[in-house]
Amino acid sequence: MGILDVNDLKTSFTAGRHEIKAVDGVSFSLEHHETLAIVGESGSGKSVTVLSVMRLINPPGRIKSGDIYFQGKNLLAFTEKQMEMVRGGRIAMVYQEPMSSLNPAIPVGEQIKEVLVIHKAAAGLAAKEKAIALMQAVKIPEARLRYQDLPKKFSGGMRQRIVIAMALACNPDVLIADEPTTALDVTIQAEIMALLRDMKRQLNMSMLLITHDLGIVAENADRVLVMYCGKVMEEAKVKTLFRSPLHPYTMGLMACIPKMDARVDRLQAIPGYVPHPSQYPAGCRFSSRCSRVMERCKAEMPELMEIEDGHKVRCWLYCDDVSERSGGRDGK
Repeated sequence: MGILDVNDLKTSFTAGRHEIKAVDGVSFSLEHHETLAIVGESGSGKSVTVLSVMRLINPPGRIKSGDIYFQGKNLLAFTEKQMEMVRGGRIAMVYQEPMSSLNPAIPVGEQIKEVLVIHKAAAGLAAKEKAIALMQAVKIPEARLRYQDLPKKFSGGMRQRIVIAMALACNPDVLIADEPTTALDVTIQAEIMALLRDMKRQLNMSMLLITHDLGIVAENADRVLVMYCGKVMEEAKVKTLFRSPLHPYTMGLMACIPKMDARVDRLQAIPGYVPHPSQYPAGCRFSSRCSRVMERCKAEMPELMEIEDGHKVRCWLYCDDVSERSGGRDGK
């Protein structure tokens, strides 16, 4: 069992008479001190998955079923008061837009201090000093002088550093980083990811990294979940995934990455678009965009199958291989 174990999680939203299955049977385990990346296009269910883990799904959304175990305890059985102590204390989250996490009318130092006070990590002058130390740890220049500055006085990259300081204030066991560099330029992106790596190592944290950027995945993750339309399509160690992707969707995502030695003038793209949750295909949800689609794909949803140790894929292309290996082990 890992530090965070999600089993058959289903989260849906009601829109009129329609039930929108945003997360549909997702399972994964985050190990101690590991970075697990969840990748996929917008609309794949990545952010709803981690919001479900944090119990931050509000009506018309709801967690329909599943289990979310953190350090062996099921978070879905926690009261809201218990969850308030988990959020920001034991599990912290960094969002893609820092201004959504910061109060524009309160000095940034006071906002970091508030996290410490709420979770009883420090109080009074000690809380202020620790807040300043956190600002210094995330490399805010002249942290003591800037303690009283409002968020608008900081650049986007500096605001993201403030949000990271808030997230790390109580030395969490798990850090969830939801597209933490999306709104930043490439240079600042690299600095923020380097900061997250350093802080993860210093605090012995586990990290759940949500992104659509496979470059960030390659440099920062240990394992990867590839999601599409609320389903996990592939799971593997990062080196395995980049060396031998199996699912046509994963291959399509990788083909979209610009290459320095490319001999073609145009980038490749996956045809079509992510369908609306109310219009998912009847079988495999990628079937309407897949270049290797078969009739079976249009009628039946394949299970997530383990092809080799730790490498899983949800695709009919591999079902015979799995059956043959299973039959061989059973002596059939």
